[in-house]
Amino acid sequence: MVSKAIASLDAWLVTAEEVLQEHRERSISPSSTGPWDDAKHESVITLATFEQGLAELLEQLCGRPGRWILIAQETQSANRFWQALAFEDGSLIVEVVSNHYLDGKDRLSAAAEKKLNLLGWEAPGPLSSPNWSRVEPTTNPAIAQVVWQAIQTLREVFEMDDEDRLLVTTFAVSNRGDTPASECLPESEPILCEVGVEPA
Repeated sequence: MVSKAIASLDAWLVTAEEVLQEHRERSISPSSTGPWDDAKHESVITLATFEQGLAELLEQLCGRPGRWILIAQETQSANRFWQALAFEDGSLIVEVVSNHYLDGKDRLSAAAEKKLNLLGWEAPGPLSSPNWSRVEPTTNPAIAQVVWQAIQTLREVFEMDDEDRLLVTTFAVSNRGDTPASECLPESEPILCEVGVEPA
């Protein structure tokens, strides 16, 4: 007999796949015609289900044509969230909300911010993201590390347990432009230039 957790995971991933396929069938490049609100998919799932399915979903988003957003927010607080932006070349940016957007009891404590730092998040800054962030400037992002960081953040910073619920939203966006991978120059290039060797 299939457990409720596995059934929930399967249902979530199947529905997410339907959203991806719908975009493909509409000649997606999901960005060729503007935003499609009717293709946005929302699910309420447990943290345990999210943890089991996140790697697979991120692999799908990073491997598909188009630019995709995945948002997971606490059902108990609409303002506390983790989100990912998967670019058309496979590069990835993930973020966790910062106190820039939080008020009252939702604000992160100094201890919570210290945990975010220890988990490897880049702190918010005026020249970077207003949120805590992680950038994977490669066409082959470290999905396993991204998932580990996300789940530890939800457990240790947002203090969620397996049965706590998340509202998970997936949709395509029409924007196109530079991606983290396209903006990242190979580390060897400046070195070659410094010694007078023309880059290949």
